[in-house]
Amino acid sequence: MFHLMELPPLTPEDQFYARLPAFDRFEDVANTDVYHRVPDSWFVLITDVKGSTKAIEAGRYKDVNALGVSTITAVVNQIPDVQFPYVFGGDGATLLIPAGRKDAAIHAARNAILLAKDAFDLELRAGIVPVKDLVSAGQEVRVARYNVSPNVTLAMFEGGGLGAAEKLVKDPVHGALYALAPADEPDWSIFKGFECRWKPIKTRKDRMVSLLVFARAKDPITTRLTYQRVLAGITQAAHMGMDGMRPVDGAALSLTSNPADLRVEASVRSGASRGFSFWLFRLRARLMVKLATFLMGQGVKLADFDGATYKRDVAANTDFRKFDEMLRMVLDVSDAELQGIVSYLDTERATGAVVYGIHVSDSALMTCFIQDFAGNHIHFVDGSDGGYALAAKQLKEQLKAMPTPAAKAPANGA
Repeated sequence: MFHLMELPPLTPEDQFYARLPAFDRFEDVANTDVYHRVPDSWFVLITDVKGSTKAIEAGRYKDVNALGVSTITAVVNQIPDVQFPYVFGGDGATLLIPAGRKDAAIHAARNAILLAKDAFDLELRAGIVPVKDLVSAGQEVRVARYNVSPNVTLAMFEGGGLGAAEKLVKDPVHGALYALAPADEPDWSIFKGFECRWKPIKTRKDRMVSLLVFARAKDPITTRLTYQRVLAGITQAAHMGMDGMRPVDGAALSLTSNPADLRVEASVRSGASRGFSFWLFRLRARLMVKLATFLMGQGVKLADFDGATYKRDVAANTDFRKFDEMLRMVLDVSDAELQGIVSYLDTERATGAVVYGIHVSDSALMTCFIQDFAGNHIHFVDGSDGGYALAAKQLKEQLKAMPTPAAKAPANGA
């Protein structure tokens, strides 16, 4: 069991996110009515892997993804008594933290920094920015809750505040004001629930696409209209609609029994890349894979794990499409659908309305955080071989090529 800090009583502002109504149609991410301003007392916690593009080009995309998810896992574990919004960005994560849980979140993030160094020999940059600083600079932080499934909601963000926060954290001069240092002493138990056991998810069509789209308009009305148009354009390019491009199909999911594939999970849980603790966690994962494979194959229930429905629940509880001041999706598409999407986005780009980044592979990766098997589990999806991080590289190149940028893309994921 991870070690919980002593937490002060929650205030009404601390419970702001838990009390928000949720919406059901993903297309409503472009509807301003679903968003709510985050209290000024909250904080934006940013993490990202420094040098992630080089690490990915060296074949370490699984490690990069794992460190993004590990931050979310650690903070959720350390703050179990209140809901708060977060988003996985491929090479990092962004979380909004209530004031009463700031110290606990910092403790978790500092352990994630230490994990990156000790277990992966990578540098995880982390910083925490007061929302009031962003508001003072003219940026808004607005959040909405989207019902992904009956058991899971995801946070959606608009307003420019996340991008501004990440810019501050990455600033070579002012970043030190917000930067977090590694933990003095490790607490690897804080990563309980992190799992990485599914085989790569092969495309059922032709291509697995990681896609980022950023609207360049300055005014919020034009921005929302642009995203509404883009969502409609992408849907029109799909032969079976947006749902037909879901990358995760429960029937096609398969757990891995290869010890090499369980290396990442064992490293996160043990805080090491070798040694007895690493070996023990990898052995445990292999045994759990064998048990889960049997239960799912037989459709048998054991405790809160229902082998008959678990794959279906996993597919439902994925974050394959989201909005964090830009549109972010992993889609399974045919060659014709891909051609249609690119053609449409090129048309929008030619008018100066958007820039986009796209990375094409033959599979997707899924990294998981399991709080319980009864439904409280979320599965973070990214494209193989670089996914969002390499799509962001293309988006940034497009933005630089624009003669007169109307708005700056958020630093998050780009």
